Amino acid sequence: MTGRVRGFLKGWCAVTETPSSGISAPYVICVGTTLEDTAGIAEAVDRRAVVLVAPDTDTARGLLREQPPASRRSESADIIVHGHLRVDATAREVTWAGVNIELSAREFDLMATLASDAGRVWTFEELMSRIWKTRYLGDADPVVSAVKRLRKRLAVAVAELRVVSVRGVGFRLVVPD
Repeated sequence: MTGRVRGFLKGWCAVTETPSSGISAPYVICVGTTLEDTAGIAEAVDRRAVVLVAPDTDTARGLLREQPPASRRSESADIIVHGHLRVDATAREVTWAGVNIELSAREFDLMATLASDAGRVWTFEELMSRIWKTRYLGDADPVVSAVKRLRKRLAVAVAELRVVSVRGVGFRLVVPD
């Protein structure tokens, strides 16, 4: 960690003096907090610090590293392979057993996110943050609509690959072995 930790309380820490992160002001990283908790923290700091939200500790660690995670990624890290599924982030292509699956930009972003940790349940909040780059305010419709479109595209290409709903929580990608 390149910053100086000032405090820690229930999943958040205030960090100062982290010039290598590109953030010159003190900031608070909320890890795995609810929307209400994050809003409360933002209100409590009253513009005296930047409030960042990280869905998990790995993302939070990436925010504290000397270089942004994207700049350290190797070319092979931009390709995700699970069995017959291949997601190439650089070329923005998804293939199943060598056959290209045509996806829109939003569908690709959703597929790449789900495939980055296949089998993991991605919450609505995490998907909104990662794909739409906005906070989840309780309306899951954009995520649900995008998943519906992605499912239609996948059904045309391959029956085995599925995006499964976890009611009230989010979605996960099921890739057969």
